[in-house]
Amino acid sequence: MEKRNSTALKRRMEGRWLSAFLALAPALETAVNKLGKNVPCPVDGGTDGFRLFRDANTTGGGVKQAWRVIPEGIDMLMWVNDWSFTKTYDELEAFLGGRIVDAKPIRTPKTQIQDDSKLRLWLNQIWGDALPLNDLRSYPARAYFERRSLRTAAMLADDLRFHPSLNYVGVDGQTLGQYGAILGLVRNNAGEPVSIHRTFITKSGLKVEFSDGKNKSRKLTPAVNKESRGRQIRVNPVKGTVMGVAEGLETALAVTLMTQLPVWPTLSTTMMQSFLPPEWVEKVLIFVDKDRNRAGEVAANTLAEKLSLLGLDVQLILPSIPMLESDSKGVDWADQLKRDPSGFSQIGNLLRDRPRQTA
Repeated sequence: MEKRNSTALKRRMEGRWLSAFLALAPALETAVNKLGKNVPCPVDGGTDGFRLFRDANTTGGGVKQAWRVIPEGIDMLMWVNDWSFTKTYDELEAFLGGRIVDAKPIRTPKTQIQDDSKLRLWLNQIWGDALPLNDLRSYPARAYFERRSLRTAAMLADDLRFHPSLNYVGVDGQTLGQYGAILGLVRNNAGEPVSIHRTFITKSGLKVEFSDGKNKSRKLTPAVNKESRGRQIRVNPVKGTVMGVAEGLETALAVTLMTQLPVWPTLSTTMMQSFLPPEWVEKVLIFVDKDRNRAGEVAANTLAEKLSLLGLDVQLILPSIPMLESDSKGVDWADQLKRDPSGFSQIGNLLRDRPRQTA
């Protein structure tokens, strides 16, 4: 039997994913008809927990809010229809060949009573066992931030701690070891703690690297109250009417270090788009990652449009440094700090008329 070549299949499917979704997964019809807009999740229901990307006809990609990005169409059909890879591949071949296909019936989401008690207990235990960064035993965390010229900002930050020994569970469910971890307490837009962001590091303060490429040093725990919107680490209190928002923790700390502006990281481009500032904030500066795939700019523009419609003054600011060949993904404001701190001067004009923040 000829080997199933998913790469070749995806090339053949470019420009045909939406038709395939309608033929194979009727549950995606609403999302197809409202491309790029939030709609009820085709698996779990709700009101606006899912959307297909605007380029979904080419890629088949979309996102389930507060869960994960589903980057391409094979994964999308496997998830929505609860199909295996083999079943999904064969049905797409049938679709392309004009043969009869198996249109999966629309699921009726079951009403579930969400019991977060065990998860909440586990999260509270992790956070309660963690140490402040100024504890002698938190040396690995201090070394990590020192290498990035961010030690001062990290030591002054709220909602950051260090855990000396956490299990690292890989994507296959196996425990791959115990490591120290920098913890960030993740809150929703209402300020309620819902999750913990972990950066796994060695005893000398280096990120843990796994040779398989599947397991990453940064991981977000499952969330309690998962239907709530927004995810951010509130590393500094916002006492005035101006604040910043960024994607990564180190980006946020770099900007705060150089400008004294409170900046909250949202941890991903997806979660950036659901961010809302505290009700007293009037101006938001979005510190944009300059990505090769422009994902950071797309997310920042989406957030800016939403906040502008709410009447807020919004400014997008990209780092001034160029991308080098060695920058495989792009550059951000943490890179700006390392390579050319003078680039932060462009932020000064935007902050010049900022009201003085009170204690």
